[in-house]
Amino acid sequence: MTAPRTRTRTAAFALGTAAALLVAAPAYWAVAAPGEDGTADTAGEVIDVASPQEAAIAADATAVRLAAADIVDVPVSFTVVNQNRTLAECPVDGGTYRIEGHLTAPRALLEDGTVPDVTLYQHGIAAGEWYWRLDAEGYHHAEEMALRGHASVTVDRLGYGASDHPDGYLTCIGGEADIAHQITRALREGTYTVADGDPYAFDRVYLAGQSNGGQISQIAAYSFQDIDGLVIMDWTDLGLTPQANARFFTALNTCLNGAGGEGDGYVYYDLGTEEFRDGNFHDTDPEVLRLALPHQNPHPCGDMVAQLGGVLVDLRHLSEITVPVLFLYGEKDARVEGGAEHRALFTGTDDTELLEVPEAGHYMGLERGAPLVHDALADWLDRVSG
Repeated sequence: MTAPRTRTRTAAFALGTAAALLVAAPAYWAVAAPGEDGTADTAGEVIDVASPQEAAIAADATAVRLAAADIVDVPVSFTVVNQNRTLAECPVDGGTYRIEGHLTAPRALLEDGTVPDVTLYQHGIAAGEWYWRLDAEGYHHAEEMALRGHASVTVDRLGYGASDHPDGYLTCIGGEADIAHQITRALREGTYTVADGDPYAFDRVYLAGQSNGGQISQIAAYSFQDIDGLVIMDWTDLGLTPQANARFFTALNTCLNGAGGEGDGYVYYDLGTEEFRDGNFHDTDPEVLRLALPHQNPHPCGDMVAQLGGVLVDLRHLSEITVPVLFLYGEKDARVEGGAEHRALFTGTDDTELLEVPEAGHYMGLERGAPLVHDALADWLDRVSG
């Protein structure tokens, strides 16, 4: 159980920071307009989503494709401590937990006698590992990167999916960044668990984050200086749109009032499937959308609370990142804008690239322009690994 005093301090910090940001973002008040019960009015649209049976068929098809391409795709597990040694201070519980994920790579890359490189992926606030592993041909990110010759490790962050779920008030963005650092070390040293096999050790480790996973990746990069390259997808510190602010502060209010009455510290960023769809997707194949929509994840309140203060820390320390950085954004992102301005904050490196994917929304890796994402990232990895 979490001590009430700890939660009170956390809530007080959140309220103070949130109030300051709300003054700077008055559009929030015009857009959010939640009801007294914390819900927002919707059109009551009936949205078509894939059934569990259809999802199982899609997963089987993915397994067949991976086997045919001789791609290794194995479950991996990491033992981590929920601690925070980053520059972005925020409360954590200090407990030991398991982080679950997958290693996906061409078999030839893993077994050619050399020490390969790997990219570790951090998903966003409303997603999970599924974002990188959607069972739709051409949209399974880890599969597409393997087809282009690269190894990927995708995980459910602490508090998400198959990974352990601590008290949601005692995780935070800095703690998530520390965990990313711990996984980075485990990948270099080969000190993690692989289902039915031995772990691989990797040489260079690249860190990629989508949405607030991008913020987590930034914090890990400037706090520990131990990665070989950084990929920021759909995240800017100063470019959240009025819609994003509306969703954020509505969910934050729910967190500060007991996380929907459950008291476990978890809340949904979007109020229902319609908001989830409209906020993240723009130019999406209907079948891909049907497979993605059932995966909407709740998130830990502590991560949301700490995101606010993390922005202020980022602005002081992004200039300390010295490794190559790739920025990827969707042209029609309803939640994030200002990619070029965000790139300009990375003054400590002279190696940055930016790509805007035409017609893509916030989840650009699941949009029709996804091949541009895969190709750009694979080309960048080829170049920086030299």
